Amino acid sequence: MSLPDDYRVDGVLCYGTLYEERMIVELQEFLEEMGIKFELNYLANPFLRFARELRIGDKKLWFMIGYGGAWISEYLHFACLFGSKKNILVGSCGGLKQGIQTGDFVIPISSFAEESSVRLYNRESPIQYADEQLSDSLKNRLAREQVDVWCGPLVTCQAMLGETEDDVRNWSAQGYYAVEMESSTVFAVSKHFNVPSAACMYVADNLIEQHTALSDDFAIEHKAREQKRHQQLKIVIQELLA
Repeated sequence: MSLPDDYRVDGVLCYGTLYEERMIVELQEFLEEMGIKFELNYLANPFLRFARELRIGDKKLWFMIGYGGAWISEYLHFACLFGSKKNILVGSCGGLKQGIQTGDFVIPISSFAEESSVRLYNRESPIQYADEQLSDSLKNRLAREQVDVWCGPLVTCQAMLGETEDDVRNWSAQGYYAVEMESSTVFAVSKHFNVPSAACMYVADNLIEQHTALSDDFAIEHKAREQKRHQQLKIVIQELLA
């Protein structure tokens, strides 16, 4: 892995997104705006090219980008072996519950998936659970930001273009709050290694209310989504440094 034999990781910040370079820039800008001294380093092994080593004070974190579970499952596997104490996912989700508004936050209690990046780490159940204590801590931090927070189950679906209106209606009828692409993987891999994990997702659209990325006002809400990403980074970095 081109890493020292005694290499250790204190925690992991996973970002579920397609936009790797944009999120790395946003992370750097956010840390600078907050006045946080940091180092953001490439990892020498080309296999780890979607991860960065983030050093803040005496903490060594991995900041990793994933679009779906494949890379995230493997990077988390290594991070857990390197001693990670907390693994937290941030990103966006599509609402499945009436009343959830664009810009609200969801702290999932669990996530359903049948992806291989999940099943091979938990062969007993398709439902993966977040760590309750870590989730509560994130929820309490968000409450201080005076934002609306929902806590409930998610469904993970990595084949976004294959989702149908029937899928959306069925997931909603089954009680899922939102759909996204990575949370089940984060929960399953982390639990396999007995590492606490949680997620903090902001609602980008509400599929059950016909508000999608194709809606007229989605582009107009760009700045609001950027603000939500900054709120995510704030509370999650606080948690990882605690």
